[in-house]
Amino acid sequence: MKKEFDRFFDARSIVIIGLSPNPGNLGRNIIANSRRWGYGGKIFGVNPTPGENDEVKIFKSLDELPEKPDLAVIFTKAALAPEILLDCARYGLRHIAVSSAGFEETGKPEGIELAEKMKTICREKGLYLVGPNGIATANTANGLCLSFMPLDVAPKGRIAFITQSGGIGTGMATKMKNDAFPLGKFVSLGNKTVLDEVDFLEYFSEDPDTDIICYYLEDLRRPREFCELAKKVRKPLIVYKANISPYGESAASSHTAALRNDASIMDGAFKQAGILRAHSVSELMNLGRAFLMPPMKGNRLLIISPSGGMAVIMADLAYHYGFELPPIPQDLAEKYSAQRRAGIIEFKNPVDFGDIYSAETQRNCLREILARDDFDGLATAYIYRDPETLKAFKTLTQLQRDLVSEFNETIDTIHKPVGLMMTVPYRYKEELLARSKYPIYDTPEEVVYALAKMRDYCRRGAIHCARADKSVCATNSD
Repeated sequence: MKKEFDRFFDARSIVIIGLSPNPGNLGRNIIANSRRWGYGGKIFGVNPTPGENDEVKIFKSLDELPEKPDLAVIFTKAALAPEILLDCARYGLRHIAVSSAGFEETGKPEGIELAEKMKTICREKGLYLVGPNGIATANTANGLCLSFMPLDVAPKGRIAFITQSGGIGTGMATKMKNDAFPLGKFVSLGNKTVLDEVDFLEYFSEDPDTDIICYYLEDLRRPREFCELAKKVRKPLIVYKANISPYGESAASSHTAALRNDASIMDGAFKQAGILRAHSVSELMNLGRAFLMPPMKGNRLLIISPSGGMAVIMADLAYHYGFELPPIPQDLAEKYSAQRRAGIIEFKNPVDFGDIYSAETQRNCLREILARDDFDGLATAYIYRDPETLKAFKTLTQLQRDLVSEFNETIDTIHKPVGLMMTVPYRYKEELLARSKYPIYDTPEEVVYALAKMRDYCRRGAIHCARADKSVCATNSD
């Protein structure tokens, strides 16, 4: 399975069947995307009208190609797809992405019949097919990007993202770029006519380049197989399942031919299988990024904030999610209480840093407390001080610091998760997120929820969670 599916991501050459010399041909966008992503492989075109498009040579047939490509993208009228598949099989091309629409998602007999023909051909000829009605595959490691829609280049990483909807994939790519979401491999399943979410879960569960697996799904074609396989996966698996209402079912049926699954049954099945269920696109990304951090091995949470109000909110959230808030060790409480300016804030967990006006003292205190065996993780909130604004507030300059570098170093040296919320002016956000190895959240709710989900994941038997630098995911039980 792995060897076969690698072709969808590691192809050294591709052919776009349907690319024409017409400058308005949408196949041209596949060329543009791959170049923007940095793809260094060969690209060919096939069309009854030969010629050239964007410096890619177009041949009249597969037989005229100078070499056999690793992967084919079919982007033609739907009615032509079955015959093209037969031609690919004859030629020896077994890995194919069909981006065309007009199949079972139409609900029309002719579209359904075309899909059935493709299934039969793939089964009889041993073809692997992604789609149709999607935007194929992409890989940040080598720049392969087969989308016919503009796809923003996400930062390189080790998170696999599988989406049933090409439109969601396009939108998510923009959000991934904005939020510095470290993407590895991307799949747009489309109608799942041949290959589905189970096939790719099997692949990514064994893929050494993938640490974390994220899904957006509108249906589960094989829910029992998906959940049974999920129980064996040794990597965080996060699923956002949409199409859980009659309204959603109506929209999805004309979108990717999706069938609605019962939400209440799904909740129980996901929990039993160890699947982390997201309930929004933002939650899907926030949870995916959370597992870049070291594991949350226990239930003892430290809360620290320069804002007393934010500490109160996080404390309420900690109670809601069932965390313990152990007291600050007495020796540290005495040591840092002596460094308060007014001495009016009691030094306890949650820790209010509002009375400590030294960035260095705050940093040392935070690290010294978190390093103690009393705590399993930290929830914290900071405000990024705009350097321009601070010029007018001389008394606050001692609080200015490089928070991104500081928290990167804290997590790397103490090896515990830090749920960091940071309020950042928009003009600085992209640069700060790009420098951060770990997630930076926008709200306290996101912080504590992410830590709770990490804790729950480790509770079910995981002794190591995915890390940004290497895959060390394993469990001590089935």
